[in-house]
Amino acid sequence: MTTIAFRPTGAGNPRRAELALLEQLLDTRIRNDSDLADLATGRVGVDVIDRLTAQGLKADELSFIIPRRTLTHRRQQHERLSTEESDRAIRLARIVAQATAAFGNPEKAMHWLRVSQKRFGRRSALDMASTEHGARLVEDALIQIDEGYFA
Repeated sequence: MTTIAFRPTGAGNPRRAELALLEQLLDTRIRNDSDLADLATGRVGVDVIDRLTAQGLKADELSFIIPRRTLTHRRQQHERLSTEESDRAIRLARIVAQATAAFGNPEKAMHWLRVSQKRFGRRSALDMASTEHGARLVEDALIQIDEGYFA
């Protein structure tokens, strides 16, 4: 297990449950948020896809990270995800961990992530998470939910 430092972002310290799940999904100790970029640059293993699947995500919901055929090839060749794929996997892991902490329940979190929402132009949070800007909107919405706003 790699060790990474964690520094709070935005609205303050992340909750312990969120951090613990993020560490579990990424199979690394996190101490500094900015060091997640180093994790992406170092390229995460394809097993992160398995851990996201175990959390409840479906193959088609993970396809924006890496196409199935490419994933199969990487598994056969024992290769790690590319830097870009790693970055997308880390982004999704952060959102899943944040949603699970905000809702206090993985099933409720997955439901919220999957349902289309007016605030996202009738797209789901998972659809939005496929881009960096969309992911930021999802993170902002989760912060509002966690803090008691229902926008």
